[in-house]
Amino acid sequence: MNYRFKHDKNIIRFPQGFTEEDRGLKSCCDPFLVLASETSNNSWENDLTGVYIKASDPGDIVEFKITNCDFPTPLDNLGEVGIFPQDDLAVGFIYDWKQYLLTYGAGLYTISVEFTISGVTGGYMIGQYLLKPFSIYNASGTVRVKALYNSFYELQLVDFTNSNFVDTVRFEGFFGKRQPKTDVKNYITKGRKVAKSTRENLNEYELESDPVGICITRKLLDHFVNEDSLFISDHNKYNHDYLLFDIPVVLEETSELEYKQKNRWAQIKATFGQRDKLDKSYYNNEQ
Repeated sequence: MNYRFKHDKNIIRFPQGFTEEDRGLKSCCDPFLVLASETSNNSWENDLTGVYIKASDPGDIVEFKITNCDFPTPLDNLGEVGIFPQDDLAVGFIYDWKQYLLTYGAGLYTISVEFTISGVTGGYMIGQYLLKPFSIYNASGTVRVKALYNSFYELQLVDFTNSNFVDTVRFEGFFGKRQPKTDVKNYITKGRKVAKSTRENLNEYELESDPVGICITRKLLDHFVNEDSLFISDHNKYNHDYLLFDIPVVLEETSELEYKQKNRWAQIKATFGQRDKLDKSYYNNEQ
């Protein structure tokens, strides 16, 4: 007789950090620069850090912790708990650096995670963050990328659909060099004159980082593949346009990395189109 039974089992995945083996060359991962304003609520002046991991069972325990070198014990988690309506096993938190600036002040912070998954306890450091007050001086020469996630990420098996997940990354680089990519459509009237039908600017922008370490490139590339809404701000002295704040963009060409020789730096380049195609004029038949 056939006494075989079929049982469905969840595959247990243990979260892992990014601890590198020692090959004799120091990692390029400096602390992430995060800025916040004591007086302004402008998005581009107030950074956020979103963190998440995937558990294996609703009974697993996941705890995000933040510390400061000036405080001996973990601080309160200030911000928003990650909400993942389509994924019961995703756990996250969105740290609001404005609240930390107002509550604890500027300084070096460390975010880590501790977990107990299927009875196995572990943890790792997610990253270090150097918090400074927002000012033209502190933001000078940086680009700030803000990403909102709203889709399924197959690599981590996390479904961000309808979630509140948001993350920002600030790094040294340049965003701008707008090209209008003007699209022109004309027609010829009965009087054999050329008249405008539609005309629109399909704006494109270039992003180019300075040579940066693996922590920045990894985070940026994660944003580019996961984002459903992306906003970029620039704070460069020599930019032609000084009003590039939270420009809504979409990746239009494959991002690329240019690797440097005999060191661990890389430069990331990408081309973006403006998401809102509203820079348009056309003939109004009602007039």
